Amino acid sequence: MSVMTAEANGTRLVTTGRTGTGPALPGPAAAGRAASRSAARDDAPAGTDPPAQRAAGAIEPVTPEAIVHVLSRLQPGADAGRAGEGAGPVNRLLAEVVEAAGIDGDLAPDGEYVTVLVTELAKRYLRAVSCHARGLAVPQAWQEILDRWDPAAADPARITLAAGLTIVGHDLPPAVVSACTLLGRTPGPAERAAVQLIVALIADVLRETAPALPGATDAGGGPRLLLSRTDAWRQAEVLWAVRGRPSEAEKERAAMDWRAGLVVRGLLATPGC
Repeated sequence: MSVMTAEANGTRLVTTGRTGTGPALPGPAAAGRAASRSAARDDAPAGTDPPAQRAAGAIEPVTPEAIVHVLSRLQPGADAGRAGEGAGPVNRLLAEVVEAAGIDGDLAPDGEYVTVLVTELAKRYLRAVSCHARGLAVPQAWQEILDRWDPAAADPARITLAAGLTIVGHDLPPAVVSACTLLGRTPGPAERAAVQLIVALIADVLRETAPALPGATDAGGGPRLLLSRTDAWRQAEVLWAVRGRPSEAEKERAAMDWRAGLVVRGLLATPGC
């Protein structure tokens, strides 16, 4: 199966050569159909992804402005619970974080790196949404969130908290590696500051949307994400150290997937979620 990409208006549409896989996610990326090959792993060269996260029709925004545009286009369907358009609270969380970090540049310690980092985060979520809609493999935490999102029954605050946990504990570390690879950098103080910024922005959103949930806040009233702000960075350093060693990298990613799924299942396994 060939993997093709097309880029237009700041977004890239990843699609496969096989037909009959279902409609693409709506958005401006659907305008283009030129082709180039994409590869297959987080620890491979820049611009590549695990097979489980490549989906026919997945939208890949390549600028923060494009991310916000795509998420806003998907928001009505995500709020309504339509398959393939995401979970409403998650789309909203990501849009807020991307806008604050990647577009309102005054907050960013390193604008270039933050721009690439938030783009990588959005791509991971949108691929999970696309894979979920097609019955393909999805990271366990995103599977739980997308399975349970029902606007008529689910608690939006709890879904938002679960998404924050997943972004910080599952998506952020490999996104750091991808962003460093794309920019030809080695993780250092500037990249760590960017990670801390992303975690702080997510915590700010959760402080407003999920302050009363058990486990969501610490003694000072701030969301703790069930993680310290250094956990994501430490995991990113581990992934960076094993890049180029596929079996070790796969074990690390599998362990991250299991841990994130376990946390989210525990959080959402309550009435009304």
